[in-house]
Amino acid sequence: MSGEAESREASRQRRRRERAAAVERFVGVPLADVVRENALVHLPPAAAARLRVVHPSWASHMSSPLFAVAHAAAPRRISGVFVPSAGFLPFDGDDDAVPSPSRSCGPASSELGVLSSSRGVACCFSPADDAYAVCNPATASWTAVPSPPWRSWPRPAIVVLFDTSAYNFRGDFTLVCPFESEPGSSGAYCFQVFTSGTGAWWVTDAMSPAEGLVAASGVAAGATAWWRTSIGTAVGYSPVTGRGDLVTCPGDSDQWEIGLAAGMLHCAVIDGGDVVVFRLHEHGIWEVTTRVAVAEILQPSQPPPPARATTSTEIVASQQHDESGAEEEEGSRAVVAAANAPLRLDDGVRLLGFQGAEVEVVVLAGRRLVAFDARTRRRREVAVPDEVDAAWDGAEHAAHINTLALIAPAALAAEPPLAKPPADP
Repeated sequence: MSGEAESREASRQRRRRERAAAVERFVGVPLADVVRENALVHLPPAAAARLRVVHPSWASHMSSPLFAVAHAAAPRRISGVFVPSAGFLPFDGDDDAVPSPSRSCGPASSELGVLSSSRGVACCFSPADDAYAVCNPATASWTAVPSPPWRSWPRPAIVVLFDTSAYNFRGDFTLVCPFESEPGSSGAYCFQVFTSGTGAWWVTDAMSPAEGLVAASGVAAGATAWWRTSIGTAVGYSPVTGRGDLVTCPGDSDQWEIGLAAGMLHCAVIDGGDVVVFRLHEHGIWEVTTRVAVAEILQPSQPPPPARATTSTEIVASQQHDESGAEEEEGSRAVVAAANAPLRLDDGVRLLGFQGAEVEVVVLAGRRLVAFDARTRRRREVAVPDEVDAAWDGAEHAAHINTLALIAPAALAAEPPLAKPPADP
């Protein structure tokens, strides 16, 4: 045997020994321990909480800050959408439901609305008393934050940035809020930043030329806060680099929305009868990631019943139908088909913001709110309840992912500075 052949054989034997050793490490390990260490972190918070009673070791494991950090960092899909009047609409029923932030994440007298959310951490606002809070609706943990010194919208355009790295044991967060450089004009936007560590807002030196920033469109993509505008651009600001960004929406469409997938900014555009999703790369370059027909997204929510064999009695009965009965039956089938038919673009289809580990387009059509996974082609759906105003068109909303993320108490400063501090927060 040549030296090269001996080397290959030795390499194969080494790999076999390594695989055998890896198997031996798991042989004899109780299944409950395997589930505890590898599966619980991927469950929704409500489902994981129910499993605390399985064993004291499970309860201890899930009570650790390490578990909360790992749960927030685990890849998962969108849980639901916060909408006015109805609170949270979960796509997966009770397992992903959360109480209203007004009841669990702030003073009972405050009516809190969710402005934005990132990895389960939401920024809430009470217009009645101009109060702000950052909370985790799934765990009912929250902390109050001061009002930003500058604001140009009735609805603040705040975006919450939350780091899910293993080093963020406290649950520190950052808030970014744009404002017009000249009140009453919309030619350029400046940015103000708040961090839980400093407990104060400061105004940055960055400025982005843009018009018509949509306050409710904010989304966090990595360490950058983004908003779309009404003129086909997206404005971004990163507290890490201290730089503002401006990119142009791909395609020529009035119907588009920005979102997060795999940590990167994405843009969904309605192009004819399709939804086209783009991913933003460096230097403002957009790349097409998927295209899906709106008709496929809005397939009937109730599939027709499965076909069954026809009995001889039914055959005889069908032969006795007269012409009028056949026409009546045909009319009934037409009514059922019309009820189950997917909505068309002219029926009021609107894109909503989205976030998750994969591209999952969120569409509002009538009273249907549909999340469509572009990779698996699976859809999840929730009906918009009657208490939501019939005129609601999806413009006011906040996409949300339920996690067990920790919330650091904000160290509120006595007088927030208006200039950027010299040290990096």
